[in-house]
Amino acid sequence: MPTPNTLPLLIARQPDLDHVCAEISSHRQIAIDTEFVRTNTYAPMLGLLQLTAGEMTVCVDPLAELDMLPLWELLFDPQRTSVLHSAKQDMEVMWFDQGNIIRNLLDTQICAGLLGYPAQIGYAGLAADLLNIEISKDQTRTDWSRRPLTEAQLKYAAEDVVHLPVMFSMLEERLRAQGRYEWAAEDSAELCQIRLYKPEPTDAWQRIKSVPFMPPAQQARARALATWREARAVATNKPRQWIMSDKALLQLTVENPAKESELSKLTELPASLARNQGRKLIGILDAANNAYAKGDMDLQQQDFNIDVEKMLSKKLAKLVRAKAESLGIAAEVLASKRDITALIRDPASARVLQGWRYEVIGKELQENA
Repeated sequence: MPTPNTLPLLIARQPDLDHVCAEISSHRQIAIDTEFVRTNTYAPMLGLLQLTAGEMTVCVDPLAELDMLPLWELLFDPQRTSVLHSAKQDMEVMWFDQGNIIRNLLDTQICAGLLGYPAQIGYAGLAADLLNIEISKDQTRTDWSRRPLTEAQLKYAAEDVVHLPVMFSMLEERLRAQGRYEWAAEDSAELCQIRLYKPEPTDAWQRIKSVPFMPPAQQARARALATWREARAVATNKPRQWIMSDKALLQLTVENPAKESELSKLTELPASLARNQGRKLIGILDAANNAYAKGDMDLQQQDFNIDVEKMLSKKLAKLVRAKAESLGIAAEVLASKRDITALIRDPASARVLQGWRYEVIGKELQENA
């Protein structure tokens, strides 16, 4: 890989990192990728940070004893454009590692989708099509927290970023020719919202799709339990499902036990959880029931006719497919099934009624909903 000033591929010494920062500071566009580990933790652990700026491609070791702050300040500078592929996970890694994210992003997966590629096309597939390059996948199971890293691992990691600039340049040219560059910029900018990555325990219930359709009293309990689970997952840095499964949470919500002794009857609740957290769980349920009884929680049960919704969803999906076909892009890129459902159930939050999608398809869907 090209590395100016005889820089090593792996940056693990402060003088080398200082040279990297100096090189990046002279460029208004850089390419970024990350490698991380997330097997038994709530938060992803950054294992490697790959960067391409001009002729320089390096892999920065965040586990080495380096002062990384100057580098992060350069990466987070909104005056500098960062090119990533399928950026959401990388952005999440940055948030958990630094409490900050890139604010000026262009995502090549989004760019490709707006040019007719599959919505979730991978980096290797895009490189194969655009550059006729085969990207090796022989290091996909690497534990990026282990040291030392082998030369093969470093080359694999570097290859995930080195081709991004030229790929983006090709995609940008095509997007501008078709008048869709601003679409790509807008969709990429949507990923630069901290709320997508920052844990908010009080909003954790939204991960459980059935909650809004429960009776209000059950919703109160489900929200309280989800808040506790998320907060505990964050505090202990354990996956939320390790704290308590969705099935156990919902069974607690519906059965509403009033005593610890009743927890043993819940088949989805592990005995160890009932034993160690039983008093806490009963307290959470009791507090939620009291809050709901006092009228402290304004909750409404969403009511919909599933047959009517299916018919309407099918009708709107047909319109989306027709428009997508005329644009030469995948229907999912234009409006996903989730986007259509949001339009039907909660138009205020529907992505198809915002930005460029409103004129292209949203207005038509709104008129037919």
